[in-house]
Formats: sequence, structure tokens, C-alpha cells
Amino acid sequence: MRITRVYSDIFEIPVRRKMHDAIRSFSRMDLVFAHAETDDGLSGTGFTYSTNPYGAREICSLINHSVGALIHGMDPYQNERIWHRMWRSMDWVGRAGIVVLAVAATDIAMWDLKSKASGVPLYELLGGYCDKVPVYNTDAGWLNHSLNELMDQAKNIVGRGFRGIKIKVGKEDPLEDSERIAAVRECVGRSLPLMVDANERFTHAEAIRRAHMWERFNVFWFEEPCPAEDLFGHAKLKAHTSIPIALGESLFHKQQFRDYIAIDGVSIIQPDACRCGGITEWLKIAHLADCHNIQVSPHFVMELHLPLVAAIRNGLFVEYIQSLDEVLEEPLKLDAGFLRPSRDPGLGIRWDFEKLDAYRASPAESKLTSGQE
Repeated sequence: MRITRVYSDIFEIPVRRKMHDAIRSFSRMDLVFAHAETDDGLSGTGFTYSTNPYGAREICSLINHSVGALIHGMDPYQNERIWHRMWRSMDWVGRAGIVVLAVAATDIAMWDLKSKASGVPLYELLGGYCDKVPVYNTDAGWLNHSLNELMDQAKNIVGRGFRGIKIKVGKEDPLEDSERIAAVRECVGRSLPLMVDANERFTHAEAIRRAHMWERFNVFWFEEPCPAEDLFGHAKLKAHTSIPIALGESLFHKQQFRDYIAIDGVSIIQPDACRCGGITEWLKIAHLADCHNIQVSPHFVMELHLPLVAAIRNGLFVEYIQSLDEVLEEPLKLDAGFLRPSRDPGLGIRWDFEKLDAYRASPAESKLTSGQE
């Protein structure tokens, strides 16, 4: 089996409601697909995304004009070889950001192909550790929600059986953050995991100050307290609080995760396969964490991360945000606070391409092909 064509297209998916965190707001999600076709008629689809209106067309162009030519004629079963060729051919122009997202989308397409060709569900092909994964809810805790909205949604989350809840923090007044955390803790009870997420908002000094204020609320983790580049700040924070530190959505490759683990700056890692180079790299990051007895709770895209977390021994949660429901034939269904990975070969994501077509952003560019002779 050989790759004969790789091409990309973009879809602009509107958000269901206003969502603000400590540093940005969201009006849409740009989905960038990588489609791979083979000489025996099989095809695979991978994807990445941007949650702001910048960069998606550049990722699409990179797949259409560079990636396809690089891997044309290769065997999709050889995902390690394909990944290394993409990385070593393009790392000169980007070891993070757009280049890595293009690699990620293409690598995910290879695993979709590989699983389909093998006839084995992805979570089993990757390791098959368990057949259900606990879920925590982020979609109720946005920073633009009023205190009353936050409390109502927290009660709803408890009623629906979620295994945890995460809320955004980063208000100018630290007492306002504390009031919101206290109210949610009261709504969900003493023991349900309650996470907070600052989206890189604080200096390490401010993060230490706020963490000390929040320890009494039994916070399960403090996510992205400082900018991702501030390794030493995270290490200082971790040394000064009992709250576990979680991060990873803004890291792009395994060496960055290695550095955080080595400096003792992280407690729980959150790699995003759409952003850290795809499934091939995600697995290495997860196994690296396992070597250090660290759990993995990936960022966002629950539809993709469900089979990945089910494949590994040190999986913790998947994150519940319904960003893709609008363009799926069959959205994921919660089962007593758990999700079960698909038994179908491939990624297990059933895209509704008729619905997607209404959100197509650049049909002229999406029809470009590469790697064809």
C-alpha cells in the first residue's frame, strides 16, 4: 500500500455560545483536514484546528504544497518513518506552531489509514488498556459566565454524572476568582474533582499567591498558571503549593514535555495530538510520562483523544467540550460519567461531510493536490 495523494481543506465551525478565558475569546474553530489516499483505494483523514482566525490557511497550504510531496509513495504503515521525514524536512522552518500542526494532521490521517487497513479499533491498535474513560466537563466554566450561571451549570454537571468539573480563572480581582471557586465547590460537593485553568495568565509570583488562596477548596489541579515558556516559574510554583500543576496544550513536542518533567515543573500532562505532532508523538509523550509515574489528561478534542487515553495505562480523563457536535453524524454519548471508544477501525469519528460543506472556507485551495506525478 502506497500513498498516492495528500490534500487539505478548511472548515470554519461557529461556536455554540460565547466563550472567554483569561486571555482570549472564541467566535469559531477552524478545522484543517488532511486527507490521504492510497493505491489500493483506502483513504484516511486527520485534522488539526485553530481557535482563532489566524494560521489555518497556512497550515492547509503547507499540507497541500509540501507535506504531500514529502510522503508521496510511502507506506502508511510506516508512521515512524513518515513522521521523521516530515519533521526533518520542515523543522528548519518551524519546530512549533504551523509546521507541527500540519505534521499532526497528516500523522493522524496515517493512523486512521493504518487502523482501517488493519481492521482493528484505534484504541486497541495503540495498546487497548481499557474500554471506557472518565470525563470531566470544561464547557460550563467559562470566565464570561456570571456567578449564578456558573453555579447552575455546576449543579447540572453533577446531575449528569460527570467525573469532574473545570472552571476558568484569571479575574483581575483574586477574591472574585476565589468566590467563584468556592461557589462551585459548594455546588459539586467536597470530593468531586474541581480543576481551575488560568490559560497562561499569571506571573509565577501571582500564581503562587493565588494557589495559596485556593488550596482550602481542594483544587484537583491548577492548569496553565504561567506562560508555557516559563519552565522555572512553573517549577517554583509547584514547589510552593500542594495543588498539582497541569499543562501541555501549548507545548509542541516531546522534548518540551521532557524538560518540564526533568525540572519538576508539572504534575499532570495535557498533550494535544492535534498540536504536538500527531498520534505518533503523543504516544511517546504519554509513555515518557508513564516512566515518571505521571498521568495524562489531554487537552480538548475528546473525539480524538478518547481512543488515545483508552490505549494507555496512565490515562486520567478526557475533557468534555462539544465543539464538534454540529458536524458529526453521531456525537459522543456520556455513560455514567464515562465515554467508550469506538469499536470501528479508524479514528472512530463519524464526520457529517454534508454539514461540514456548509462551513467550507476555501474550496479553491482545498482542491489543490500534491505529491502526484
